[in-house]
Amino acid sequence: MSIVIYRAREIVTLDKSCPIATAIAVKDERIFSVGTFEDVLENLSNDSFEVDNRYENLVIVPGFIEAHGHVFSEGMLTGLVWTGRDDRLRPDGTMSKGSATIDEVVERLKSSAGNYEGAIAGYGFDPVFFDGRALLRHDLDKVSTNKGVVVMNASGHLAYANSKQMEICGVDENTDVPGVMKDTNGIPTGEFHEEAMSLVLDRVKMVTGDPAQLALAGGELLRRVGVTTGSDISMVTAGPAFEAFKATVSSDDFPARVTYSPKITDMTRRMSEDEVFAIVSKLKSESNERFTFGPLKWVSDGSIQGFTGKLNWPGYCGGDDHGQLLLDEDTLIKQLTPYHNAGFQIAVHTNGDEAIDTVIGAFEKILNTSPRYDHRHRLEHFQMASPAAIKKMAALNLCANIFSNHIYYWGDTHRTKTMGPDKARRMDAAASAIEAGIQISIHSDHPVTPVNPLFTMWCAVNRVTRSGFVLGPAERISPLQALTAMTIGSAYLMNRDDMLGSLEVGKWADFTVLAENPLSVAPMAIKDIEVVGTVVGGKPTGK
Repeated sequence: MSIVIYRAREIVTLDKSCPIATAIAVKDERIFSVGTFEDVLENLSNDSFEVDNRYENLVIVPGFIEAHGHVFSEGMLTGLVWTGRDDRLRPDGTMSKGSATIDEVVERLKSSAGNYEGAIAGYGFDPVFFDGRALLRHDLDKVSTNKGVVVMNASGHLAYANSKQMEICGVDENTDVPGVMKDTNGIPTGEFHEEAMSLVLDRVKMVTGDPAQLALAGGELLRRVGVTTGSDISMVTAGPAFEAFKATVSSDDFPARVTYSPKITDMTRRMSEDEVFAIVSKLKSESNERFTFGPLKWVSDGSIQGFTGKLNWPGYCGGDDHGQLLLDEDTLIKQLTPYHNAGFQIAVHTNGDEAIDTVIGAFEKILNTSPRYDHRHRLEHFQMASPAAIKKMAALNLCANIFSNHIYYWGDTHRTKTMGPDKARRMDAAASAIEAGIQISIHSDHPVTPVNPLFTMWCAVNRVTRSGFVLGPAERISPLQALTAMTIGSAYLMNRDDMLGSLEVGKWADFTVLAENPLSVAPMAIKDIEVVGTVVGGKPTGK
């Protein structure tokens, strides 16, 4: 294959030996040379090459890496009714309009009823933006009384159902399952938390189209916002939908690489330990350059804005606490140890500080019993880690995958309704983690919040909430630290930093093309930079 030289106004390499360049040469999908155009030409004096000037007035940065997202779910949910408060970008570039009231949510679901043979399904609702009121059965009964209606909360930790759906699923006043919310008469309200969601969701057909097309839809959203490597960290890794996803991502037509993670928390409920171990060992051996096996995923608690995250004293400031510690320390040790000993990487969802402390305690005992070099075990979201927890994480070489978008979307809520200002100001403590020497990434957890790396960087740099309040200014990080977390940091947490994350010789030629340099614009302007395109394996993506 001939060598292609891409010219740019500026190239931010994140390679200390050559931090700024104006040309990058690509051969066999990898970076062959980086530097000034003149230096690269001199390096290639004995080689045939072509020069591509399409980016010569633009800025190239390492390809953005979303280390905690749900690519297939993002594509799958495009077939459901959007019930969120904000407008939402669709794969075709159009926007799904948000709903300002519960009446608008009901009307949107009702107008879409004809699109569903079975249950009418929506997603994205969050009571926080509707004066704290959940969707209840009597709300959704207005959508339909002869069809089931279900709506997923934006966090993915709560769901809502109408009377018909509960009737179909056999949920009534005799259903005694944690997470089934009931009124003062003991009648289910239609709100379901955490594991109880399965009672009303298991009979809903969530994959409503061709899985390959849904996967492409998820990939197209990544491309539009500059992501060259995405993640699906909580996959059901069996069945035709997974096989279609794997085949689609592995093809040259897919616009990004994907690292995926089996959700072990769910698998252990349905299979024996030996069966789970055999499946994940087989999956790990089947990785390729485009579709790579990542860390194994566990979930330790819920969502703080959904009041299911597990908090230390004094708990929720409003007194409304349905926090669930889904895995205690003994259970974590029992479940994680065999995979740690076998060399697997582990990622555990943690939001509340009690959940974080519990997971760190489990890792401490596991690592004291079975030390392991460079394990790269991760805490996902990392919302409420205390200073003491951060120090202990650093001592154990644990990594932090930080949900920085939370600061904008729910910072005001945490400050005024869930935890109060004292605790909220230290949420998503990226600066403290970096200062302690912890390897970090920052993420969107899409579709919980929209995937958009520049916005995620903006959140971590500015820590501005919806109301314009600067929440915990001491935890702001620099634009360079944010870009590093979104690239090299993400690659490190994915165990792919040998081939991804910076623009240096030998790595995959994956880069994002921007109209402006995020290290040069005003920090508050980072989120407004135009994404012009992406290049994966040296080839521009898209049409």
